Amino acid sequence: MGEIPPFVQYTSPATIHDHGSQLPLNLIARIISYLDDPGDIARVTRTSRLLYYMTLPQLYQHVALHSYSDIRYVNSRPEGYGSGSPFMMALNGLVTKSYANVVQHFRVWGEWKDVGAEDFAKGRVPDNSMMLNMMLRVCVDKMVKLRSFSWELDCKPLKTLYQGLAARDTLTSLTIKFPSSRLPRPSVCIPAMPALKVLKAIDIDPLCYPDDISVLIFASKNLIDLRLHFSPRMRVQAEPSLHMEAYFGRCFKAGYIPQLKHVAMQNFFGPNTHALGAVMNPVSCESMTFLDTFGGAQGGSSNVFVDDTWRYIPSDTKLYCRTLRFNEFAEQHVNMIKSSRGLEKVYIVNDRAGRPAMSSTGNTPGRDSAEYITPDDSPAPLSVTNTNASTVSMSTPVDSLTTARNADIAKFGPFYINAFTQYHGASLQHLLLSAHWKLNETDISTLIRCCPNLTQLGLALASSQMSTLRLLLPFLEHLYAFRILDHDDPSNPSDEEIVDDIGRNLYRANAHNLRWIGDFDRVFKVGPIYQRQVEGGGWEAARRVDRVGTEAVRHVEIWKLDCLDILADDGPMG
Repeated sequence: MGEIPPFVQYTSPATIHDHGSQLPLNLIARIISYLDDPGDIARVTRTSRLLYYMTLPQLYQHVALHSYSDIRYVNSRPEGYGSGSPFMMALNGLVTKSYANVVQHFRVWGEWKDVGAEDFAKGRVPDNSMMLNMMLRVCVDKMVKLRSFSWELDCKPLKTLYQGLAARDTLTSLTIKFPSSRLPRPSVCIPAMPALKVLKAIDIDPLCYPDDISVLIFASKNLIDLRLHFSPRMRVQAEPSLHMEAYFGRCFKAGYIPQLKHVAMQNFFGPNTHALGAVMNPVSCESMTFLDTFGGAQGGSSNVFVDDTWRYIPSDTKLYCRTLRFNEFAEQHVNMIKSSRGLEKVYIVNDRAGRPAMSSTGNTPGRDSAEYITPDDSPAPLSVTNTNASTVSMSTPVDSLTTARNADIAKFGPFYINAFTQYHGASLQHLLLSAHWKLNETDISTLIRCCPNLTQLGLALASSQMSTLRLLLPFLEHLYAFRILDHDDPSNPSDEEIVDDIGRNLYRANAHNLRWIGDFDRVFKVGPIYQRQVEGGGWEAARRVDRVGTEAVRHVEIWKLDCLDILADDGPMG
């Protein structure tokens, strides 16, 4: 057993008690490791000097600082009254004290008030931005255990900060969110980070002075998780200002193919000058996410000239990944799925309503969903502004375009379902289908027969959900979560009817593993077996079923990953 270092005994603000020293330190550390609420951990540090010494590394292991552009008031007084803003005081504490030595995950996010931003137009970086980056550089230099760094402010990092991050041989994850304003800023070529494994570049817009990540991608040989999120402006305005060479040009010239295990791309709008096989090794890639990237039936008419360049896929192209997440449909994609084997998890994103991603709370608090969610890129909502600032709407009605596009998506349903069931049925565990593909009882019977190992299933129904559930549940003994995306049931059963019917049928079907059932926008939690009274005074066994909020299923993939957010999944580093 170890002892509390003397410097901790003399400097700790908490008093010391003898009862804590009676337990072995490794047992105390084990108990403390189960604390996950920062408030609880902070209160434990004030209990005694022993617990202060033991819990301090856990308290500062994750540090997230939120900057606000305006002054916020608490009890009629501004935050930081008598001192600086909470954001700057937190940075001051990391710089002047020893807390930075135990930080492993550091995140800065929010709005930064750029004082003197007009200096950018004069060719000089404002002192306000320089001071921010210098303080963060000092913090990073003191974070000897730093593993992940996330910059999500509405301004850009400067070269001095990138150099500090490159010097950290412990850094394995980097998230950079670029600003969406066209204010002139210096563009930096981000240096290589040899230990980097995860790179997430968000809101890339060529007209907003993003930094060059090509060297970072090429020289970071340990990179296994790459996610590129582009501003939706290019797809909405049909502006083909993107090209693969800007990000993978150094890899192309050197003949180097990054050995990625997870690749994600969203809102890319540019011609197919290099196949994806030149960007990643399809054999080593385990997970793929492509949202609003290649057009297909989901794309708009004004984008077809660029999107169609991605349809020329060699017939021998195969997928070796185990997880596939997408929201666009094309015949070439179906053929690629048929020629592949081993898919385990398939998620077709249905949510285009602009709701925030489920990952925007919890470990990533306050993420503004509007910055991550792609707007509908069909040409109907687009407008043309003339020189007199008047808006001219498109002549085609929105409803007719939406109906035609939905019909195009629906026609792909049988082809995709056949590809998944006939070629990947034995390996499929998670399957989230499109809400436009409404399955009848024959389709569901085929799905059950071909995919016996499903643990999570989401689909739309063409008939009554009650009769379908009675048919489905007895044959999916491994099912953990079942979600009904949409249905044509005119009866629209109430919560009481669903609870009563599902509870009885689940017990009869002996579906021990089922825990979650979703009926369109309702979620029900399945509990243990209990005895309930029926009409006539008798008793029967049933499963307890209770309606809960959608927050209860944030961890279940068929809900969690049904969003336009490439950061929603954990990836190979999760």
